Amino acid sequence: MVTVFDLNDPALLLRDDVVADPNPLYDELRAHAPVWSVPGQNTFVVSDPELIRDAVARTGDFSSNLVALLHRGPNGMLQRFELAPMGDPSHVLAIADPPDHSVQRRLLQPHLSSSAVRRYEPDLRGIVDRLVDPLLVRGSGDAVELICDPFPAFALCLVVGFPEADVPSIVAMVSRTALLVDGVTDEAGMADAAAGAVDLITYGAERLDLALARPPDDSTLLRVLAGSVADGILSRDQAINILTQLFTAGTETTTSLIARSVQTLATHPTLQRQMRDEPERIPVFLEQVLRHTGPFQFHSRWASEDTILGDTPIPGGSVVLLMWAAADRCPGVEPSNGEPFNLDDDDGTHFAFGRGLHFCIGAHLARLEARLATEQLLARTTDIRLEPGHPASMRPSLSIKRMTSLPILVSPTAT
Repeated sequence: MVTVFDLNDPALLLRDDVVADPNPLYDELRAHAPVWSVPGQNTFVVSDPELIRDAVARTGDFSSNLVALLHRGPNGMLQRFELAPMGDPSHVLAIADPPDHSVQRRLLQPHLSSSAVRRYEPDLRGIVDRLVDPLLVRGSGDAVELICDPFPAFALCLVVGFPEADVPSIVAMVSRTALLVDGVTDEAGMADAAAGAVDLITYGAERLDLALARPPDDSTLLRVLAGSVADGILSRDQAINILTQLFTAGTETTTSLIARSVQTLATHPTLQRQMRDEPERIPVFLEQVLRHTGPFQFHSRWASEDTILGDTPIPGGSVVLLMWAAADRCPGVEPSNGEPFNLDDDDGTHFAFGRGLHFCIGAHLARLEARLATEQLLARTTDIRLEPGHPASMRPSLSIKRMTSLPILVSPTAT
């Protein structure tokens, strides 16, 4: 096999074509460098599924603490943006290690289980219909702006207990903060994104303090977190950080999933007709969207001490990128009849929600949101297609494949 990429290039991950479409590089890495040491970066990229499973199981060797973020340095190569050290209590939930992670997950899991989030379905369906209405009236619009961006924020406000009126400002704060994790952001952009994160943290602190002063009479996550602070299970700062994480992770990724679903349907009329005729297959369709175009490309781990992964020595203090998207690329599985994937080929397993003890705690809510958005959009239209001359746009990112616009045309069902 001819090597397409120069694996000795320290700026390879930031190359424009790789940022735009990393799949060819993922295939190259899986074949030739399943644990690739990025030259001069103290960073390792893991693309092999078995090695990723090994890494997530070794929580003592590979910490989930987000010690630093990666961004584009002045030399055009990846550079660390230092955060809190390992073991700092600011690392919560998805970036916490046991035993703190176990305590926090047990606290929230009952409220984000499949059965728990199902009770929100009628309200969420109503929200989707409300968001779809303007698109149907006009017959065209940006699906990201009208549906994909606001719907996850509305859903989280419902589940967490924040006012619906705050959705526009939450979407804006999360969007600004998200540049922190993109990997392509320069130093000035990182500073601005950090300021956005402060705004989001401040907002969460204000809502939490209101709940501490007057505990809500409901079953929202805000009440759960406020009660845990009052009972000494969590510190105030930990509860605030959990709120911030729920919104940053729970909106950006679900926005991406819904947008990819809409784009896939608009691009493949046969698949769109099938999903409209067989809505019971929409959950399988969404799992394939996740498997083939999952939002998160990777999550970081941090080598606590010198160790070995596969045959590769990894020095302590190294960044280890677990490439979920690379692990989900399945050689030998080809789409049929020009379609993006084969619905009958899905075995229900993929890495889009992570693996191991940090499997996404919001996965059930994300699946529910994506199903409802897809169901209602299909049920209320007879046709969805891309708007000619107005291509979708993506935010450049190493970590999250997230659309910033998706102009579509729709034909409403007869009323």
